[in-house]
Amino acid sequence: MQNNNELFTAIAKHHLSIETLETRNSDRLDFHDCSVWGVRAALEAAFEAGRRKAMAPKAKRKHPADSTCYIGAIEANHHDLAETFGPPAKGDGYKTEAEWVIILPNKQVATIYNYKNSRSYSPDCPEIEKVTNWHIGGHKRDALDPLLALIGDKAKIVERLN
Repeated sequence: MQNNNELFTAIAKHHLSIETLETRNSDRLDFHDCSVWGVRAALEAAFEAGRRKAMAPKAKRKHPADSTCYIGAIEANHHDLAETFGPPAKGDGYKTEAEWVIILPNKQVATIYNYKNSRSYSPDCPEIEKVTNWHIGGHKRDALDPLLALIGDKAKIVERLN
């Protein structure tokens, strides 16, 4: 996909016979005589390029949890979390085994997930249903309090990033 500078340069070359739009600090190189029909054609080409871009299909929407990061940790049991938010999604099967993605009332996103503390990570760790330490992720750190409000007294905060 062409960026704007490349597009503008291509239009200038094609319609105005201008090789570059870079400033070269020379009147002979930076100023050009152009016909009005050439200017009109260049403007029409730029307008059409903008119209095509506006009409192009939008990029596929990302998953709501994309780009969330660690904002804290809670202590809660798996059963209470599943009772509150439904069954968890599967994690990557290695570092994480369970994950909940919660859209909060203020439209923020929070995630609850185990991290390197279940049987999928090490045989020395407990089964996922026995895990009590959960990481919290979010796009913003202030997603933690609305999440805790949804969980109520079923969870205790262990860590909060400032």
